[in-house]
Amino acid sequence: MPAHNNPALKTAEMRKMKGTLSLIFFAILIAFSVWFVEMDIFELIQSIPLFFQFLFTDFFPPNISDLSTYLGPVVDTLIFAVVTTCLSSLLGIVIGFCMAHNTTPHSAVRLFFRGIIAFLRNIPFLVWASILVVIFGVGTMPGLFALVLFGTSFLSRVYAESIEELNKEGIEALDACGASYFQKIKHGIIPQFLPGFYSWTLFMFEINIRASAILGLVGAGGMGSILKQTMDLFQYGKTSTVIAIMVILILMVEYVTNRVRERLI
Repeated sequence: MPAHNNPALKTAEMRKMKGTLSLIFFAILIAFSVWFVEMDIFELIQSIPLFFQFLFTDFFPPNISDLSTYLGPVVDTLIFAVVTTCLSSLLGIVIGFCMAHNTTPHSAVRLFFRGIIAFLRNIPFLVWASILVVIFGVGTMPGLFALVLFGTSFLSRVYAESIEELNKEGIEALDACGASYFQKIKHGIIPQFLPGFYSWTLFMFEINIRASAILGLVGAGGMGSILKQTMDLFQYGKTSTVIAIMVILILMVEYVTNRVRERLI
C-alpha cells in the first residue's frame, strides 16, 4: 500500500501536526502574556542579587529575644484550626450528602446546595476575610467565619464527590431489601465513606494552619497578625522568627496528620 494511502501513517502525521500546532499556540500565548503584563526579564535577573542581599542582611539571623511572646499566637492558631475544621466538616458532611446524587433527598435540594456552594467557592477566603473584618472589626471572629465558609464549601464538594464514587452494589442490595433512606445512609454509605472523610478532613486541618498566615495580613487573627505587625514595623529579624515557627508548626502538623491518616485509613 502506498505511504500516502496508509491510514495509520496519516493518523500519526495528523497527531504530529496537532502537537506542533499546540506547541506553537502555547509559545505565542506565553509570549503575549509576558508582553501584556510588561514583564522585564532583564530587570528580574538584575533583582536577584538585591533579593538575596535583603534576605541575608535584614532577615538573618532571626531575632529570638521575644520568643516566649509567640507561644500564645501559636496556641491560638492551633485552636483556630481545630474549631474551623470541626465546624466545616460538620456543615460539609450535611451539605455533601444533600449534594451527592445518590444520597440527596431530592434533585431540587441537590441543585440548591450545589448553587450555594459554587457561589461560596468562587469567592476567595481572603476576600471573605476582608469583608468580615469590615463587619466584625479586627480580631479572630472574621478569620473564624472566613475559614468556616471556605472549609464548608471545599469539604462539601469533595465529600459529595467521594460519596458519588462509592460502590453502588451495596446500596442496590439495601434497596432490594426495602431499606429506608436513613438505613441506606447508615449501613451502605457511611462505612464506605469514612476513609475519604478522615483523609479530606485532616487535609482541611493542614490548610487551615497555613491559611492563618494569610488571614493575619487582613487583621483576621492568628500567627499572620504577628507576621504583618513585624513587617509593618520593619522588624525583619522577628519576621524571620515568625516564619520559622510557622514552618516548624506546619511540618509538625503534617507529620501528625499523616500518622493519624495511616492509623485510620
